[in-house]
Amino acid sequence: MSAAQVGATLGKIGIGNPLPTFAVGAIAYVVALVASLVVIASAFIASLSLDTGDLTGGADPTGGAGSSGGGGGAEVILGLLGLPFQLVSLATFGSYEMELNLGFLGNATMSLRGMPLLITLAMVLAAFLAARFTQRRWGSNGVLGALVWSGISGLAVAIFAVIVVRLTAFSVQDDELGLSVSMHSAGFDMFLGTWFLIGMPLFLGHLAGMTKPSWWPMVADLAAAPRLAIVHALTFALPVGVLAMLGGAIGMMAEGDGRSALSLLLALPVWGPTALALLPGLGMLVVPVHMNAQGSVEELGMERTAEFLWFFDLPWYLWIPMVLIALVVPLIIAVLWNRDREIAKGDIAAQVVSWAALPLAYGTCSIILLALVWTSMSMEMAFLGNLTVNFGLAAWMPVVAFFLGAVIEAISRFGAPFVDRFVPGVLVNWFRRSARARRTEQASAADAAAPSEYPASPYGQASPYGQGPASGTGW
Repeated sequence: MSAAQVGATLGKIGIGNPLPTFAVGAIAYVVALVASLVVIASAFIASLSLDTGDLTGGADPTGGAGSSGGGGGAEVILGLLGLPFQLVSLATFGSYEMELNLGFLGNATMSLRGMPLLITLAMVLAAFLAARFTQRRWGSNGVLGALVWSGISGLAVAIFAVIVVRLTAFSVQDDELGLSVSMHSAGFDMFLGTWFLIGMPLFLGHLAGMTKPSWWPMVADLAAAPRLAIVHALTFALPVGVLAMLGGAIGMMAEGDGRSALSLLLALPVWGPTALALLPGLGMLVVPVHMNAQGSVEELGMERTAEFLWFFDLPWYLWIPMVLIALVVPLIIAVLWNRDREIAKGDIAAQVVSWAALPLAYGTCSIILLALVWTSMSMEMAFLGNLTVNFGLAAWMPVVAFFLGAVIEAISRFGAPFVDRFVPGVLVNWFRRSARARRTEQASAADAAAPSEYPASPYGQASPYGQGPASGTGW
């Protein structure tokens, strides 16, 4: 069988050219590295803005120890050059491990898990958008080809990342004192995380760029609901985040601590995305931030704790606007969800999907958010014991999010149709723009074939699917 025949056979089952997908996977990792440089630069500039004085006291900062390590200087330089790769590893569910050999005092190990979300978002968005672009421009793959090549591309990037992160481990050894330090974030967790965070956006990007089948309107809500959940989270978190940042900066400057406020502002790429991701949980009003410390905390001078930070624990000038915004945003989101929505009439499966889409999407997105904001630190020392500190949103957030999605679905069906006509199109028409364009193409094709086959829809377009909430039918 010739190569052309093999290619034709594979094309029949949806397996096409893999090179664009492989290139996009590599590009997404490079974008993540660039984002890590932004994080490093912002942290460095923020540190310069602090009034730290002369940290070295005028002495040689190396203390002459570099010469005793037998080539340790080169290892330190390699570790510094590998810092962007270590940060990308942390951004893909990796944990930063530090091993210390303290000579006669024994060994100590420390682990830090916390995702620099700017890097994570940059990598995921680059993979998704570039895959969607290549599918629309040179799309030769079907669903099977997208799945296979996305999985292989993500696997290749994950293998490369593990090797590079391990080779660029930060390592220092002092033979005279008998001390050694090794720090890296290579592990099975970052391997699986990199594979998933590259492969899954690639696959979803391919699916988004494919021509939709005729039955797509029946399940379109399943694809649109996660986007609505993200829009909802951003619509709430962005104004609340701006208010929190302005209020905190004004308060710090009023106390004469303007330099610290400037430092926090400059370090925004480091902590900003994570802080922003915590706000949608607090905005549900019954989901607090949970922090607990356990282990040998007393020996380390700490208190054993399991505390919850609720929205009303924030300053009054922040939690009052937060509550108002949290109550108003679902109403706006319901109108957005209602506009130009299609629900197939007389199809029980489509009705079930339309009711279940938002609760499932909100619950699933909240589980993802829980994983993204989870931060933990653990430490174990032979002479002091162990300590574990965890920080994240409360575990019952997905249940609350599920019911929030159901409430928005009910409002969009039974409340939004009454106000839909008063909402300017420029505010809401962008959400279902691609679906509206697809219906226009289908209507044009239907008119050319049989102009009177379908009745005109309320929006002047022929469609075999009834206009659900927008027409006030509820279903």
